[in-house]
Amino acid sequence: MADIVTCPACGARNRVRPGMQGTPLCGRCKKPLPAPRKGEIRVLGADSFESAIRLSPQPVLVDFWASWCQPCRLMSAVLEKFAAVRDDVILAKVDIDAEPGLASQFQIFGVPTLVLFVKGREAHRLSGAVSEAQLAQEFAPWLLKK
Repeated sequence: MADIVTCPACGARNRVRPGMQGTPLCGRCKKPLPAPRKGEIRVLGADSFESAIRLSPQPVLVDFWASWCQPCRLMSAVLEKFAAVRDDVILAKVDIDAEPGLASQFQIFGVPTLVLFVKGREAHRLSGAVSEAQLAQEFAPWLLKK
């Protein structure tokens, strides 16, 4: 799965594949691109969603959320803690107001809704705000498989 990284120097969007040797450089200005940090939650849009889900070697947990939703804000903190300690899952967010097509495609009727994709297919779905322990327990059957 290639990440789309925006160059801080020129603003160009670059595809960066995980596991690349050395520091990735911008295709336009040749300046170094920022490295992804452990525990980082990716923001997906219609242009990057399909490749992020289908090409990922790891399960992808997508948080469908909205900025006006208080439980979504609570879940954001829980997901940040979850992402910091887990390396067996990729965490991503989709703003349903910015991406109504994705919300419609995946039949998101309430937020927050967490959808786990394994090998490009939906494996499990959870709606509503939960604690970090409940989150780990709910998705454990799919995340612990090797």
